[in-house]
Amino acid sequence: MRILKRFSKTKYGQKSIGFLFYLITKFICFSIRWKCYDEDQKSNIFNNKNQYIFCCWHNRLFLGPHLLPRNRIINALQSSHSDGMITSIAFKYLGMNVILGSSMKGGMQAFRKMVKCIQNGESIAITPDGPKGPKESVKEGIIKLAQITGAPIVPLVWTTKKFKLIDSWDHFVIPFPFSKGIYTFGKPIYIDKKISENNFEILRLEVENEIKRLTKLVNYKCN
Repeated sequence: MRILKRFSKTKYGQKSIGFLFYLITKFICFSIRWKCYDEDQKSNIFNNKNQYIFCCWHNRLFLGPHLLPRNRIINALQSSHSDGMITSIAFKYLGMNVILGSSMKGGMQAFRKMVKCIQNGESIAITPDGPKGPKESVKEGIIKLAQITGAPIVPLVWTTKKFKLIDSWDHFVIPFPFSKGIYTFGKPIYIDKKISENNFEILRLEVENEIKRLTKLVNYKCN
């Protein structure tokens, strides 16, 4: 285990494991019998090139990026920790750009890069409760990003009939191959640039509750 841990912290190790992670997730995603809960909403998102702030819970990161549209430039926010570097490699194989940083390290620099990307007509992908939780608790960063840029937040939720939960802070979901799966995109959520500090927390909770509602919906529809 020590050798593997050291290997995962080297550049060669991260590239190798990242490529393997990409291949595994691609195979599993391809094998799943997917159904989109709201095809009209998906079409609205896919059939334009507007800038969006896509978000999915950290525990759904395994397949979330594979379900995003490919007709636009998407920049994924990832931590600079070794685990984040590995997933960054996988994201690049999916054609996504990567912005390194998190609420714990390099947050302000990463935030400025995301603002610039949206101003350049590009989209963002982010886990609103990452990188260390609390689980399914939306942090302020995504709300501020939507407020400053005017780009709407678009939740992405998915689940499968059969899966394994990892013993981690977020109960990371590993779907089984060839399982039944369901996913959906939420309606774009716009944040008013002129909201007061008093209403900011109310809006944060509204976004959090909407993603939780969609999560419960796909879980129910898949069972």
